[in-house]
This record gives sequence, C-alpha cells and structure tokens, in this order.
Amino acid sequence: MIISLLALMLQQNPAQPWVTETLHSRTLGDRTIYVALPDAYAEGTKAFPVLVCLDANDTPMFRLWIAQAAYVADNDRGVPPVIVVGIVNGSDRLHDMTPKPVGSSIAEFKTGGGADAFADFIINEVLPLVRRKYRTLPTTVITGHSAGGLFSLYAAAARPGAFQGTVATSPALWYNDARPPREFADAIAKAAAPQRIWAASGGVGEEDIDSTTQQFYHRLDSIRPNTVAVGYQRYPDQTHQMTALAFADGWRFVFERMSIRHIPFQTLASTADSAAIAAALDASERTYSAAARELRMPEQLPEDMVNSFGYRLLGRGKIWWALRVFKQNVERYPNSVNPYDSYGDGLVASGDTAAAIEQFRQAVEVGRRTGAPVAAETREKLARFSAATSHRR
Repeated sequence: MIISLLALMLQQNPAQPWVTETLHSRTLGDRTIYVALPDAYAEGTKAFPVLVCLDANDTPMFRLWIAQAAYVADNDRGVPPVIVVGIVNGSDRLHDMTPKPVGSSIAEFKTGGGADAFADFIINEVLPLVRRKYRTLPTTVITGHSAGGLFSLYAAAARPGAFQGTVATSPALWYNDARPPREFADAIAKAAAPQRIWAASGGVGEEDIDSTTQQFYHRLDSIRPNTVAVGYQRYPDQTHQMTALAFADGWRFVFERMSIRHIPFQTLASTADSAAIAAALDASERTYSAAARELRMPEQLPEDMVNSFGYRLLGRGKIWWALRVFKQNVERYPNSVNPYDSYGDGLVASGDTAAAIEQFRQAVEVGRRTGAPVAAETREKLARFSAATSHRR
C-alpha cells in the first residue's frame, strides 16, 4: 500500500505537480485530465474533496489554482486540502463550454452548444475515474474563468447536486443575449440540493461581463433560497485575465462556515469559566457539523482545529480542559500522529511525565505503522523525557 502510494506521488514533480490521465470518452473521444494531489495525501488514509478546474491546458492558471487551494488549506484552518482535477480542453473549447446558442449567439458561436455533453463527461466519466483511483470525499467543487465561468454556473443550474460549490471568475454571462443571469439564477434557486455559489468580475475592460455578473448575483441574492448561499466580489481595478487571481476568495467562500474564523470557540473570552468553555466546545461541534453536512464533508471537527483548541486552553492555564480536549482528539483520530504528541504536551504541563512519554511513544508507533511522518521534535521529546526518567531511577 505504502509502496504503491509512493509510486503515485513520485509521478508528481515540482516542474509538473500532477499526474496525467487519459480518458477514452464514450461521447467526446480521447480526452486528457490532470490530477494534483495535496501534500497530505501521502500522510495516511484520509480522503479529500475534489476541485474540478476547467481550461487546465492554461498552465499558469492551473498552477495558480493548485497553489491557492493549498495555501488556503495551510492558513485558513477548517478549509480542507483538496485533490485538484484539471480538465484539458478538446479541439473546440467554446463548443464544450457553451449551452445551446440562441439569439445573436447562433451566428456568433456556430459550433456552440456542447455544454450538456461536456457536463455529462465530467460528471459521469471524469469524476467516477478519479473516485476509483484516488481517496475522495463526495464533496465536489467546480471552478472556471471566462467561458469556463459560464460553464461552471451552467453546471450549477443544470446539474443540481453534482457540485456542492461553484467559483466563477469573470463568467461570460453576456452569452445568449445576456439571458443566463436570470435563467441560471432562477434554476439554481429552485434546486433542492444545497450549493454555495461565488462569482467575481473586474472593472477594467470587461463591461459586459461585469454588468451581467452583477445581474446574476443580485437576481439570485434577491430570491434568497434556503438551499443556496451566494457571494460576489467586484475588483474595480482588475482586467479580465487578472480576476482569475480571485479564485482564493471564492474558495474561502465555499468553505467559509467550516473555517475556524466562524467557529464559536474563537470568541471564547480569556476569563471564561468551565461552563463557558463547555458551551463553546459544544457550540463549535454543532456549528461545524452543520456546515460540513451542507458540503457533504465529514461532520467531525478536524484534528488540527481541535488541537488548536487544546493549546489555547493550555496557554490560558486551563490544564484540565486542555487534557480533556487532547484526549478526545486521540480517541477520534487514533491513526494520526499529531494528537498523541499534543496530548503528551498537555500531560507534561500537568506534571505527569510518565503518561506523556507513553503518548510520545504512541505518536512514533502510529507513524511507523501508517507511514505518516513523525516530527523530529516528537522523537526528541520522547528521548529527553525517557532519559530524564531513567536518570531519576
């Protein structure tokens, strides 16, 4: 298992950090996709959400989205690492990206109208392949820029439930005589499946896109369906190509309610008593669970977030509560290294060195058993406290 995983990871390299897969599509012929795995993929058996990126043959943009997703996961606790799937364009990009043309678009886009077949390809062929070969969660987000943004919003409207989140930068909603803003918004509003939709436009040189994107947002926001959260950001000083940089803002919006920024424990006062701490922990569990359920994510608080709660309590001298939180994290994530290390830190703070040594030992053993990396600091603590205990004997 570990050897095959390492072989898979070695297919990725800094120059091209993704694996290339070729699909023999039943309807679209031979197509290419890229699969970029997060660093955490090699650290155990955890599964990850999937981000579908259109126009993956635009290498700088694809690299940008991979990097931004990774950066947000590292720095906005609660936003998960993700498997990034890039869809390389076929021979006729605008055919794939556009719904059936009407009005003036019939003459302008003579080969347009392949969006339904393209959506079927992604949903029924690409995603099943990715789910067979890689450890994935049901959570799926799609992103696209320009015509890719148009297609992303069309997929949200025409394939409700296929994607839990949509990020569309400078979507070409002027297509079909600017009918999509109303048509897409109305269709998305009627869908029973929860969705989080985010769009962006720039204020320099894309007047039609800017105005129609705002129309889409205001239309959907005015309906305010219970199942849909919609966000929009205008970048007045940005050109059409540069709004692709806004992906990170949209990505954070999709997972916003899971972010530690919105978890009740973050507002816990430094003078909080035991009743307040218990209430904050309970409220955090419920808040995160509801947000994760909406996105089809695991509803249990992630280990790194719980760890941060424990260290915050430890720093405030609430040792009993810190130990309780650390112990709970070990019980929830018995095959992860870090919870044992953190529990050991808490036990050291409480003065129970013998119990702490056992937790550091368990951290090393879990790493050995699962192949997950063990921090040098953990090994150093195990050696230091073990030596000190032996010396006292």
